[in-house]
Amino acid sequence: MSSELTSIRSGSLSAQAFGVIKDAIFTGQIQPGEAIRELHLARSLRVSQATVREALAQLESAGLIVRQANRRTTVTSFTREEVRDRLELRMLLEERAAVLAAARASREDLAELGKLAGGIAEAIAAGDHYEHVQADIRFHRFIWALAGSAILCQTLDHLTTPLFAFLAVIHQASQRQLGTTRPHERIVKAMRGRDEAKIRAEVRAHIEGSYAEFLTSPAETVRAFVEGRIDVS
Repeated sequence: MSSELTSIRSGSLSAQAFGVIKDAIFTGQIQPGEAIRELHLARSLRVSQATVREALAQLESAGLIVRQANRRTTVTSFTREEVRDRLELRMLLEERAAVLAAARASREDLAELGKLAGGIAEAIAAGDHYEHVQADIRFHRFIWALAGSAILCQTLDHLTTPLFAFLAVIHQASQRQLGTTRPHERIVKAMRGRDEAKIRAEVRAHIEGSYAEFLTSPAETVRAFVEGRIDVS
């Protein structure tokens, strides 16, 4: 862990602890594969270990950490093969979610989706990696919710949240410049046209493009990142 986390002062302690640790994961302050120590977190956040334990349970449910019984807790990290497997499943489910959402979407829903896409474009223009990923999550979650299937939405959320975090840290570690293309606007346009084939194609192109750099990086670069030898701090 590169530095002390922001301490918690009032309100729902476990919810705040969850938020602080989640943000630390998304910004790379706590890196993929890094061990999480309850006592250290409790002292850093100035809360009890029980509060930290409750927050870690929520993070585990979100797929952001891995807890091993009687062993250690680590931030979720993926090999290239694991990322590829998750992406294949995500593409199948998200294509379906976008098709369902387009069929259900009102004019107001599509207008809101356009605003969310605009928020992503603003983060890209500002070069803000963290906000880019957060805006990206908001955009996709809106589509999942609009699809009208709670199980589909929950499955996608659990499947992709750690991928979003992983991608955010990769971008910061490599100091990668955010692209100027606007794949989210193309998804919105396809959903407005309610053309199933076009919707599926745009969703797939966006997801594949988001992870292309990681999936095509030299094996040693991937190993260095996964093993924590590339520092984002």
